Amino acid sequence: MEKYKQDIMKNINNIIYMGIIIGILIIGGQSLSSEFLVSNTLNIFNVLFIIVLSCLGLIHKNKEETIKRVSYWSSLLFVIVATFLTIEYTYLTDFEKIGMVFNSDYIYTGMLNINIGSSIDGIGIIFIWLTTLLIVSCVLISWTVVKEEVKMYMILLFIIEILLINLFGVIDLIHFYIIYESILIPIVIMISIWGSREEKKIAAYQIFVYTLIGSIFMLSAIGYIYYMFGTTDYFIIKEGIWTLSDIEQKLLFIGLFIGFAVKIPMVPLHLWLLRAHVEAPTAGSVLLAGILLKMGGYGFLRFNVGLFSSNILDFFFPYITVICIISILYTGIATILQLDIKKIIAYSSISHMNVVVLGIFSQNIQGIEGSVFLMVSHGFVSGSLFLCIGMIYEQTKSRMLYSYNNLAVVMPNYAIIFFLLTLANIAFPITSSFIGELLIFVGVMKANIIAAFFGGMGMIITVFYSFWLYNRLFFDNGMLDEQVKFLNKKGKFRDINEREFASVVLPLIGVGVLGVAPNVLLNIIHMSCMLLLKK
Repeated sequence: MEKYKQDIMKNINNIIYMGIIIGILIIGGQSLSSEFLVSNTLNIFNVLFIIVLSCLGLIHKNKEETIKRVSYWSSLLFVIVATFLTIEYTYLTDFEKIGMVFNSDYIYTGMLNINIGSSIDGIGIIFIWLTTLLIVSCVLISWTVVKEEVKMYMILLFIIEILLINLFGVIDLIHFYIIYESILIPIVIMISIWGSREEKKIAAYQIFVYTLIGSIFMLSAIGYIYYMFGTTDYFIIKEGIWTLSDIEQKLLFIGLFIGFAVKIPMVPLHLWLLRAHVEAPTAGSVLLAGILLKMGGYGFLRFNVGLFSSNILDFFFPYITVICIISILYTGIATILQLDIKKIIAYSSISHMNVVVLGIFSQNIQGIEGSVFLMVSHGFVSGSLFLCIGMIYEQTKSRMLYSYNNLAVVMPNYAIIFFLLTLANIAFPITSSFIGELLIFVGVMKANIIAAFFGGMGMIITVFYSFWLYNRLFFDNGMLDEQVKFLNKKGKFRDINEREFASVVLPLIGVGVLGVAPNVLLNIIHMSCMLLLKK
């Protein structure tokens, strides 16, 4: 009883501290301009990261419960700050949003001329917010799963978080590239140490090799840009890239495109993701599907669409469309043939992200806004699906479809949550995915009606395999695995608990809110998407 009272008091104290922090943010925000706060977004998060890292560093590694609590409350603090800054961004005028909110700081070292400042727009700020939200889910789902080196694991999560936040806020090509590749390091470490199976080191090796292939092309393009312009500053390149010949622009486009296509990923550069998802811990899969795949989409938007002229984009659109359609149809059909549940969700992610790419290169406002909207929605939905798969894996240590059926009887609450996520995955009306896919479909129809037709076929395939998966998991097909029968008999097969529910509830709320009130997001990203189309 005494221990119970102490836990209550700790939680009350934590809530009070969070309330004080929120109050400071509100009072401080009133005394500072929105433009000042948004322009210093990266500085605010970097300082916050140093404080959190210092706190975790001071805790002895054997005090695992304390480490988890500090990590949880710290991740919540990141969400609160990100939400506050996102709200501040909405207070900016349209003129300020068009100009992007930036804070430039150059490095001049001999021939080196790099802008290490930040440049925040609506697209960047919304991805920063999505990152902080999913990290909370990662901390919660890892609470009982990670049993070794908990301190190192939590520190890696926050390193990944701060790298992603910085990625979505920088504008210089070299600065972006360094962060873009650096994120690979903590992800590889996480899979190598906390991966769930014996082939985790092979998965880490595959990630390294595929990323290296993309990096060679991307770095070559950046190197040539620096050679021609003497800088990698985004705005200078945007103003001068038209002075290059058509062949130079096309080669640069291809170099950047391949670097980002690996992260989406697009067929045939997708094989690393399948193994990575299968071997990664649950939090690793959430990060891969929820955020890391968005790095490729963000790169396409910011650099391929943002830098190059309409003529170059028109030239490559038919080729990109063919690759996307092949990727969508291939992964959709391949999904139906899988027995590993993680592979099913992984293939589904690839299919959805290639729909996003179609929208990105449609070159109209509906396609661009739809692609950003769907990426945010996909972060919620796909990340939550991996959370759900992790919940049952921890009980049975199996991800094979034949290990489960009739789960609705023993896990009714879990079945309801999974059903809601299934509806979101098929873009059911009043879900956020529906808004994103509808906008993309309209945008792609304007660009190429044949591409829209095949993209629509991919959506139909998604409906088929999503309900097929749900039926196999939650209804009786007479094939229940002996291990699950044993757990049911002993009463050990439990429904979703409070901590697991907390990890998935925020993304679920996001899916619902954006589904019924899409302007909440569209108003934030609209001017930024318009800027990308301005040539």
